[in-house]
Amino acid sequence: MGAMTTLHVPVDGWTVDDLPDDVDFGYELVDGALLVTPPARPRHDGAAARLLVRMDAAVSEGERVLLGAGVYFDRRNYRVPDLLVCRGEALQQQHLLAADLLLAVEIMSPGSVANDRIAKPAQYAAAGIPHFWRLELEPAVLVVHALDGGVYRETGRSTDQVALDEPVRLRFRLSELLD
Repeated sequence: MGAMTTLHVPVDGWTVDDLPDDVDFGYELVDGALLVTPPARPRHDGAAARLLVRMDAAVSEGERVLLGAGVYFDRRNYRVPDLLVCRGEALQQQHLLAADLLLAVEIMSPGSVANDRIAKPAQYAAAGIPHFWRLELEPAVLVVHALDGGVYRETGRSTDQVALDEPVRLRFRLSELLD
């Protein structure tokens, strides 16, 4: 077991300003509660990198694809999607805001199933992020959602050939992300 880090817990909960600078773990905030996640596994990171390359080549002018960027909802709510598509001008701001996102992508890990299937999509939808994708690695499936009336509705599910038109036009085999 590695060295343990001691964190001071603020009485009124955590804010974005309180987040540790430790790069060994992922930190997110939900209503001031600190969520700590271990580093992703190599297969997860490989899938994220391969998807990033495809998405980056396909986004519209003025849009950017980011890997592991933090999204500021408010001082007590902060999430880190695995990938996201945002308006390019948002990169000039101090914080990337949920309102700047066109798409949030989560790649499921064994320790993030409920978070990636339930909690994060609900928070993303409540913030008005128009599209949400969930990539499950075991078995491989890409589940695509679009915002409809304040909630996400599933608009597609791919287990082999992926063919998407919005918010990014993509054509590829899902197995290409997992090699």
